[in-house]
Amino acid sequence: MRGRRGRAGEHGSQTVELVSALPLLGLVLLLAWQCIVLARQQIEAQADARELARQTVLCSRAAPPPTLHQVDEGAQGTVLAAAPPGHPELLRIEVRLTPATVLPGVALGADSVLAPRAAVVMRREPC
Repeated sequence: MRGRRGRAGEHGSQTVELVSALPLLGLVLLLAWQCIVLARQQIEAQADARELARQTVLCSRAAPPPTLHQVDEGAQGTVLAAAPPGHPELLRIEVRLTPATVLPGVALGADSVLAPRAAVVMRREPC
């Protein structure tokens, strides 16, 4: 009886399998990192929408409504502010951020399904 394990001709197959699986492992790690980046941006969009709504519902005669850049200097995206239909006393702020990507060769636009967005509705303060 010989002391060798495995079948003849399979010497080194585990190394080849490991080397072939490393790119897949790298891709899985990049996808996980991308999910974390998008989740962080979603939280950022919610915070930006709340802050914009707070500052916008105050009396507009005191100061003009703030911009996204004034609330969050590093944020890139769009802000939509309007009253919901039939409720002029309310203000709806929607923030859509341009998603950051860590995956090489992948570009996501602000209109992407994965783009972080948040909406807040608040009552306007009387002047």
